[in-house]
Amino acid sequence: MKVLLVEDDNVSRVSICRYLKDNGYQCFSFAGLQEAEETVFSQALDIVFCDIDLPDGSGFELLKKIRESLLPIPFIFITASRDENIIPEALEKGADDFLKKPFHLENLQTIIKRNIERKKIEARKRSSNKESVLLHAIKALIAALEAKDPYTSGHSLQVARYVHMMGEALGLVNEELFVLELAALLHDIGKIGMPDNILKKAETLQEEEYIQAKEHVIIGSKIIGEIGDLQDVAAIIRHHHERYDGQGYPDGLKGEAIPLFSRIITIVDAYETMRARRRYSEQKTMEYAFEELIKYSGTQFDPQLLDVFIRMIRSTNSLKEKPKLQIE
Repeated sequence: MKVLLVEDDNVSRVSICRYLKDNGYQCFSFAGLQEAEETVFSQALDIVFCDIDLPDGSGFELLKKIRESLLPIPFIFITASRDENIIPEALEKGADDFLKKPFHLENLQTIIKRNIERKKIEARKRSSNKESVLLHAIKALIAALEAKDPYTSGHSLQVARYVHMMGEALGLVNEELFVLELAALLHDIGKIGMPDNILKKAETLQEEEYIQAKEHVIIGSKIIGEIGDLQDVAAIIRHHHERYDGQGYPDGLKGEAIPLFSRIITIVDAYETMRARRRYSEQKTMEYAFEELIKYSGTQFDPQLLDVFIRMIRSTNSLKEKPKLQIE
């Protein structure tokens, strides 16, 4: 289990990290914000402990970046402040818990287990509501995208078919398959907010147009994030254009810090885009698409997931099977 500790007091930082390591945790510890931010976007963290007052800023800045990126990491503030307004303010801004100095090191494991279990319970509650409550809203969103751009809507349906197969190949359970397929159906929903001159342009986009086009992941995640039970889907949508080497957008997440389902959709999205008939490019063969994907293995794409995907497609003769989640 990976723990990030941001604490400017050297004695406290060393003793906390030593205790965590002695109890089987992997501890990343820093005195300031910059290295902590880099770690958030490059490691698949399980929990963050952060002091409020730091030499190069405030723990609130790190909390804000994590919450804006929609990463579901429990965030625990460590503080010696006697200001009674600090705790309500932090909770309102998205902190999950507090650790008041001084504290017993033995309490750390209890706090870690409590907050990670709370996140799991929240995820289960959201999952149990999804299928029964949200299909009408999803139909409306897909209909709106279809009206805006029929190609994008059809592309999303095809990506959903592939990711369902990919999810089964990875051994995902039904609840996970539902979330993955839902994110695939809605991954380009943010294009509703893009101007037609960019969305339907046949030529290569100019730099300013490309910058504007990249906003679709943020727009989409905000649209879906407004539906309370779809916050995990919103996070997947936000990060489906991140790159494995950290050079993607919008947050520059790297490696396994990118949500697993986003990494899956990234591969499937690229493959289906090359295989589809589009108004501004010719349909590519399956082998050509594989060559292009392999060329960017480890830079744009997760190499292990890519290997699973290529083996899966090669072993499948047709896409006759439809996904279990059907939005007709």
